[in-house]
Amino acid sequence: MKAKVTIAYDGSRFFGSQPLNKNGKTVLPTALSVFEDALKGVGIFSAVAQAGRTDRFVHARGQVFGFSLPDFWTNAEPLKAELDKKLYPSILIRKIEIVGDDFHPRFSAKSRVYRYLITANRPSIFTARYIAYAPDFDLIKAKEAIAQFIGAKDFYHFSKRGSDEKTTIRSIRAANVRKFGAIYIATFEGDSFLRSQVRLMMAAVLKIAAGKAELTDISDQFAGKSARFRNPAPAEGLYLAEIRY
Repeated sequence: MKAKVTIAYDGSRFFGSQPLNKNGKTVLPTALSVFEDALKGVGIFSAVAQAGRTDRFVHARGQVFGFSLPDFWTNAEPLKAELDKKLYPSILIRKIEIVGDDFHPRFSAKSRVYRYLITANRPSIFTARYIAYAPDFDLIKAKEAIAQFIGAKDFYHFSKRGSDEKTTIRSIRAANVRKFGAIYIATFEGDSFLRSQVRLMMAAVLKIAAGKAELTDISDQFAGKSARFRNPAPAEGLYLAEIRY
């Protein structure tokens, strides 16, 4: 028996979602390490798997963790209540479900949805960690740019090295930008994503929306002819919004 836990977290509180080794040292805290510590506090010492990795300062509204559930935890609601006491306010337990032993948060997922929040108005000091600032954002140009990423493509030049992926081909099912009040919301849905892929795609969208690059720069980077978008967009605006099964 396994537990499927859907969580939200404030990425500004963590060094990413999973522990990383830097110069021989483990960098903590991460969302995963804090969650595992909370599990130990309720007598659960199982290894925890996650649906997707998030970088430092990247937030989550629908991250999914999975782990084996001991026999003495047969009811999800009391477990949710106990974990909420230990994790809030840095991590919010949105839902706990009892699932079969064949469930894996990463390999059972059919698609992942990321959202990127943008404002053309300078954020206050209280919101700057949760939205990207783009003063010259043109919505029409942004829509044209983001549409270039839809489909099955080789995203080798829109990803960072360092992952153990067998292929750099990824399928983007949907990608769009819409305006909601004073906020622009860019959304990507794909089967899976490479390291920093979403932030590098957003770097292209932001530059083109500001009139600092052309649509042809995206196709040139796909082809390896140029590397106009080599620096990822700021992490603060990015949210792992949903994992779909």
